[in-house]
Amino acid sequence: MAKKNSVLNVWILFAIATLLLTAGWLMKPFPVLIFAALAPLFAISDQAREHQSPWNRFELILLALSIGLLASHAFDLSTLIAVLLQAIVFTLAFVGYAFAYKSLGARLGKFTIIFFWLGLEFLLLNLPWHTKVVYLADSILLKPDWYTWTTHTGYLGVTLWILVANLLFYFALFRTSGFNIYYFISAILLVAGPILYSLLNENSMITYSHMMQLYGIGAKGSLPEKYSEQGELVARTAAWVSVLIILLSFVKNYTRKK
Repeated sequence: MAKKNSVLNVWILFAIATLLLTAGWLMKPFPVLIFAALAPLFAISDQAREHQSPWNRFELILLALSIGLLASHAFDLSTLIAVLLQAIVFTLAFVGYAFAYKSLGARLGKFTIIFFWLGLEFLLLNLPWHTKVVYLADSILLKPDWYTWTTHTGYLGVTLWILVANLLFYFALFRTSGFNIYYFISAILLVAGPILYSLLNENSMITYSHMMQLYGIGAKGSLPEKYSEQGELVARTAAWVSVLIILLSFVKNYTRKK
């Protein structure tokens, strides 16, 4: 009976994630749902890491991400192949967490998924076809007045913001321990705080166009000096941390087998 309940729960989590991702991408004028859309996928990864099969449960994460990314293209089926390829890449953030968890144990927290996701976005940003990639930060592209603080973090700092909010909503709503009011309030404050800061401070922000200009072929002379020097600092740092986690996991696996 417990096994049946587990299967039912994972399908409910998948349905919630798919609905929230779809709505979050379609509601670009007011994309608040994106801040909780990935939280059920964090919960699915709890079940996935316990299975011996390297793909068990991850197919649901892949499917949810695929539908969400397709929604970001307004369900234009001509983008289906690109969407599937990108969904596979971002599913690797959850696969990498499960692999590292089995090697390094419970001390490896869910924040690892955030490192991997940001690292993968930075990797895609440095590939030749990066202009075709949909970044998580793009979900609030139409609300530039929400992220004037990106002058300090780079554009992909928005991705970090969204992912951390999702992690807090996971802690608040989707753990087996049940609803946690403290994490829920923290998640609400994390979403609202940067928005209020941006609305009250008229800073010059780093936008998607700035990022494409810096990592593209065009001239970089008109970019803010700080951004020209440090680029996507948050995502680049996450990429290096991700590499260290994976290397440490492989070393741990190797020494354990010996």
